[in-house]
Amino acid sequence: MTDAFGLRRGSAWREAFSVVPRHAFLPWFFVSTPDGGWREVRESDPDHAALVSSDSTLTTRLDENGRGISSSTQPSLMAIMLDALGLRGDERVLEIGTGTGYNAALLAHRLGGDRVTSVEVDPVVAETARRNLAAAGYAPFTVVGDGEKGWPERAPYDALIATVAVPEIPAAWIGQIRDGGVIVASLWRDLGGGPLVRLVVDGGAVRGRFLPTPGGFMPVRSAAPVGAELAVGLRQRHLGTRRRSTQRPEVLHEPDAGLWIALLVRDTTWLGFTPDGGEEQTWLFAPDGSWAVVEGDEVTQHGPRALWDEVEAAEARWRRAGGPARDRLGLTVERGAHRFWVDEDLRP
Repeated sequence: MTDAFGLRRGSAWREAFSVVPRHAFLPWFFVSTPDGGWREVRESDPDHAALVSSDSTLTTRLDENGRGISSSTQPSLMAIMLDALGLRGDERVLEIGTGTGYNAALLAHRLGGDRVTSVEVDPVVAETARRNLAAAGYAPFTVVGDGEKGWPERAPYDALIATVAVPEIPAAWIGQIRDGGVIVASLWRDLGGGPLVRLVVDGGAVRGRFLPTPGGFMPVRSAAPVGAELAVGLRQRHLGTRRRSTQRPEVLHEPDAGLWIALLVRDTTWLGFTPDGGEEQTWLFAPDGSWAVVEGDEVTQHGPRALWDEVEAAEARWRRAGGPARDRLGLTVERGAHRFWVDEDLRP
């Protein structure tokens, strides 16, 4: 049986969540507005307390283009990831992505601040987190650095938890975790899928399964998300080849098939778009200029890659495999090569 945060009965994290105050790490944040902008919410705002206590992700920093680049993760997702670490209480943990400092505080409450190392790439975010942590009475070791490189000065660690998504599991992470240690992280895929995976380190390699709960995060700054240039597709739509689609666009967001598709169809992103007075459209884009648009039961494609063909082929392959649930899928990383499998490592 689990609680509202998804924690198992008897989980040691229940006490941490009941004691560590999330509001201490969210004096302000941003919520999206219907016009596509943002509204700043401070402690004096009447909505502040309800939003902080809600089980939702809250954006805490915007870039110069008004895009969210840092946030406080949905508490239930944090709980599931912390629980997946399988900690006894005496381990040394490396956290990638300090953010507000709330997750580091939960770790420090459970393990002690001296056993927690947290790495944040953004100096402004890191300094804010340090202030939040100090005010709340916690003192994990927080540093500014490239999270993909880990923090070798305090290695080896017993576990690593990442609250940013990475395109691949960095070799530095594997090398800084002791044999038998655990990595819980999310892979970055432009199509989404929430590829949240739990891996165990064994002799310089890692292997493990995807968790049954999706978990998507902002990508590390080095990741280059595919640029979705809607105008390009609109201008070139008359060049596309049109046919009937065998799949509805919703397949991209199904919890099991969607993960499979996201893992197989790489370097492709999607964008929902509804023209005035028209039917909802789902666009796919790739860096080589390929695009596809699904509208109703028809698809139009153009470019070197037939992107919707790839989606349909991936979904058909998922069905041929028996339509496995996401927690039957696994990942092995050896010498930098990532291999996905179903049920066991010998079934790629």
